[in-house]
Amino acid sequence: MKKKVILFDFDKTLTDEDSIFLLWKYAFSKKKTNIFVFGFKMIKGFFKYLFTGLNFIMIKNEMCSVLKYFNEDELEEFVDYIYKNHILQDGVDYFKTFDDDSYKMLVSASPINYLKYLDKYFDFDMIMGTNLNKEYQVVGKNNKSSEKVRRIRNHLREKDISIEYEISLAFSDSFKDDRPMLQLVKNRYLINSDIEKKGFNNLNWK
Repeated sequence: MKKKVILFDFDKTLTDEDSIFLLWKYAFSKKKTNIFVFGFKMIKGFFKYLFTGLNFIMIKNEMCSVLKYFNEDELEEFVDYIYKNHILQDGVDYFKTFDDDSYKMLVSASPINYLKYLDKYFDFDMIMGTNLNKEYQVVGKNNKSSEKVRRIRNHLREKDISIEYEISLAFSDSFKDDRPMLQLVKNRYLINSDIEKKGFNNLNWK
């Protein structure tokens, strides 16, 4: 069945900063780790990246390692913190304009480990993030670019939903990373982006 599908990126689309870096800062504030550990992890990830043929997953794994310092209740509290301090209210207001007949999806490269708690604030029909194993290592591929498209299509196929192209919408801060996802729909919005492209609309959210 054809449906109006709404696709949202998360970091710097609905938030003012990348959420994984916010989680590190949150860990510092809670004294769970410190800047020196973060620096070591980033350097370690960078060298792994170089020595594995520029495999970004090596950096991603080090970035996501901060999750080991948090239990589920604390991750939910972190999402509360994001919503209260780093959510772009204009994005929230825009989201609220969509009716219940539309199929709303959050599709992000951030870890699903904390993204899943956003259902407390947004009535997304589906929240997709990068999947991690018990050691907080990426399982499969980073949920970015063409991988987002693959997962969106697979999920909608399972739900027997096809995108009603003319009236569907997609939102992202990144033309480079999310162009494939944005092109799934006719109404494409770049959030707080300096890039202007034909066929893409620019919105400034605060």
